[in-house]
Amino acid sequence: MTFPSPYKQLELPTYSVPEFIFAKGRDRTDVPVCLPSHVSSRPEAQPLSNKDIEENSIALANALLAHDAEGGPWEKGQVALFYSENQHDFLQVALGVILAGGVPALLNPQYKAAELEHVLKQINPRALIVSKASLPHAQEALQLYGKELPYVLYEEDAEHSYHKLLEKGRELVANGSQAHTSVSFSPATDVAIYCFSSGTSGLPKVVQLSHANIVANIIQSTVMLGGRVNKPTFDPAGWYDQPYGVPQDGENELHISFLPQFHCYGLIMSLVSMHTATPNVIFSRFSVEHILQSVEQNRATFMFVVPPIVLALATMFTDKYDVSSLKSVASGAASLSRELRELLTSRRGIKITDGYGMTEMSPIISMQTVRDLDRSDTRNVGQLAPNTVARVVDVNTGKDVGPNEDGELWLTGPQMMLGYLNNAEADASTFTDDRKFLKTGDIVRIDNDGYISIRDRLKDTIKYNGFQVAPSELEAYISSFPGVLDVAVVGKPEVTNSVHNELPWAFIIPEDGNLSDERSKEVIDYVNERVAGYKKLRGITWTKELPRSAAGKILKRELRASFK
Repeated sequence: MTFPSPYKQLELPTYSVPEFIFAKGRDRTDVPVCLPSHVSSRPEAQPLSNKDIEENSIALANALLAHDAEGGPWEKGQVALFYSENQHDFLQVALGVILAGGVPALLNPQYKAAELEHVLKQINPRALIVSKASLPHAQEALQLYGKELPYVLYEEDAEHSYHKLLEKGRELVANGSQAHTSVSFSPATDVAIYCFSSGTSGLPKVVQLSHANIVANIIQSTVMLGGRVNKPTFDPAGWYDQPYGVPQDGENELHISFLPQFHCYGLIMSLVSMHTATPNVIFSRFSVEHILQSVEQNRATFMFVVPPIVLALATMFTDKYDVSSLKSVASGAASLSRELRELLTSRRGIKITDGYGMTEMSPIISMQTVRDLDRSDTRNVGQLAPNTVARVVDVNTGKDVGPNEDGELWLTGPQMMLGYLNNAEADASTFTDDRKFLKTGDIVRIDNDGYISIRDRLKDTIKYNGFQVAPSELEAYISSFPGVLDVAVVGKPEVTNSVHNELPWAFIIPEDGNLSDERSKEVIDYVNERVAGYKKLRGITWTKELPRSAAGKILKRELRASFK
C-alpha cells in the first residue's frame, strides 16, 4: 500500500538551480532578499537583491572560468568546500560556483581539524571558501591533509577576499565575457550540492543532491509554506494554484534567518526566500535578544526554528521587545513537544508548526500548514509534500501496513537524493533493491487523512539540538582509549523545560572488569577534545555486558530503553 500526497501533482521543470532561481520573466528582482543582521561580522555590508545576486554570481563564474584563473579554468564537477558561519552573501558565492560547473560542498564550521581532514579526503576539493573565524581550523586541517589548497574569504578587507574575484569577473563581463553560458547541465543527473549526513547510521556521508532534487524541493516547500512567504516570482506551470494549499499572494513577509546555511534545511529555505522575493535578515549565530531586537526593528513576520530556540523565544525577554509582527514560526530538525508549542503560543501569541525532513530528501518531506493548527490533534509533522509517495513497512515482516499502523517510513519523490558519494554499501542499506524507495529508518504512523506521526527511530543517529551525531564516530574514539573492551553509544532522552533532546551517552565494558566511575572523566575528556561541541560525550555507564541479537549485533534499542 502507498500513501500519496494530498496536494495536486506538480509538473516540475527541468532546470538547473541557477536557471530556476534566475529564470527569465520573474518579478520583484530589485527587492533586497539577503540582509546582514546588525550583529553580523559585516553589519555595514549592503543588502542583496535577486538582481544583485544574479549579476555577482555571473561575474564570479566568469572569473573562475577565465584562462588565467589560479590553477586554470574550473572544470565541471570540481568541488568548492564551504566552511563558514552564515554569511549574507553565501548564496551568490554558491550560485557562482555552480554556474562555473563546480559543486559546493557545505560543511559545518564547528568541525574540528581532524573531522575536516576526513571530509577533505572524501571530496578532494579544488578550493575552500572560509571566513576569518573558520580559517585557523581550515589551515590546521590542510596540514593534516598534506595538500595545499587555494582559499578565499568572505570578508572584503581580507588579503584573499573573494571580492577580488568578483571585481575581475565584472571586468570580464563588461568586456563581453559570457563563459558561464558554455557550461551545460543535465538537471536530473548532475550533482548540484554536496551535503553531509550520518544517513541511517555511521560516520558522516556525502549526500549527492541533483539540480532536479533542489528545484523540486524549493517548489514543494513553497507550496506548503503558503502565506508565510511572499508570492512566488515565477510560476509558469501553476505550481502554486493548489486547491488544497494555503493561498500565497502577499508581498509584505519578512523573515529572520539563523538556520545554518551549511545544513540542507537552511540552504533550501534560503533559496525559497529568493524564489519568493521574501527578505531575510541573516544572523551568523543565534542570540535570543539580538533576534528579538531584529524582529521589533524590522517587523519580521516569520522564522524557521528548532525546539531549543522555541524555548528561548518563549521564556526570555518576554516583556522587553515588541514581537507582535511575528505571526508564526516553523520548527524542524528535532521533535517538538505539545507543551513547548503551547508555551510559545500562550506567552507570545505566536503560532508554531512542525515539519519533518532528512538531508537525503533535499530535505523537506512533510510540513504542517497554519491551517493544520485548527485540528484537535497537532502531534504530527504534517502531510507529505507534493509528488511525494510513502510506504509504511512492518519492520518484522517486511510487509506494507495500512493507516494508523506503525512501521518504517519508505519514501520516493523528485527530491530523493542521487545517492551517497563513493559509498555503495550505504546506498544498498538506504535504498530498496530497485532504488525506487528510500528507507528513512524512522518508525511512523500515517492516519486516514495522511498526517504523519513519528513514533520511534530504527537508525542509530543521535539528534542533539537539531544536529546529527553519528554514534560510530564516538565509538571509534572510545575504543581507542586504553582499557576499553567494547562500547556502544546511544542517545539518552532528556527533557528540559519541555525541550526534547538526546545526549550522546556511552555504555562501556572495561577490559579489566573495573566498573569504577572514576575513569569516566578521563574517557569523556579524551573524546571531547577531538570532536565538535555538539558531538560531545555527555556521560558513561560502565557495564559487564552489552545486549546482542542472535547474530551478534548490539541491541541499541534495549540500551535506549534502559533510560526509561
